[in-house]
Amino acid sequence: MSRVLVVAPHPDDEVLGCGGSIALHRRAGRTVGVLYLTSGEHASPTVPPEELGPIRETEAVAATGVLGVPADALTWLRFPDGGLDSRDPGQLGAVMAVLRRFRPTLLYLPHPGDGSFDHREAAALCLRAAGMAGSANFPEWGGRPWWVPTILGYEVWSPIVDPAYTEDITDALDVKVAALGCYRSQTQAAKGARQADYIGEPARYLAGYRGAMAGGGFREAFSVHRLGTASP
Repeated sequence: MSRVLVVAPHPDDEVLGCGGSIALHRRAGRTVGVLYLTSGEHASPTVPPEELGPIRETEAVAATGVLGVPADALTWLRFPDGGLDSRDPGQLGAVMAVLRRFRPTLLYLPHPGDGSFDHREAAALCLRAAGMAGSANFPEWGGRPWWVPTILGYEVWSPIVDPAYTEDITDALDVKVAALGCYRSQTQAAKGARQADYIGEPARYLAGYRGAMAGGGFREAFSVHRLGTASP
């Protein structure tokens, strides 16, 4: 059976980037896990990091629950928010260990051209780790080698210029927006806005635009980094 792993640099990236696709995978009975690289603890000018990190982790449990992902399917590496480093051996090894343990057949991560530094580093980090995880080397990180057959990049801060693939999420759009509403620490940043509107309504607009460019409906767009490829 297909096993889907979503990498999120910060809590809410998983829903913004591919929340509709996550909901559809769960409806189809596929196993879905989410790997959070950081807790997003530096995302507020007023809430101290030591308070915000746990708040966002709690929000993530609620949001992914709306999408159908149980809390025990979430993995937290708690790297420093703003400190992702694709050249850091410790970070590479930790991600590689998760890939070998979870053994995904489909991996979602931020697309490499995203405007966020952490998102770009997350993409580079996970692509490198995915290559290393398939090698018989690096036994110090445990597990048997695992080659991820399919890797897709999602968009959050910066649109993908020329998406290679789009997924029709029309039937899951309302669920995606409801999941985004769980991230109250982020949506409340907009003074006077209705709770879900700050990020939820724009998510509808982007999905509608992607749908209009691909023949209708509401869609999520992706870059393709591997597509059903066997281990080299």
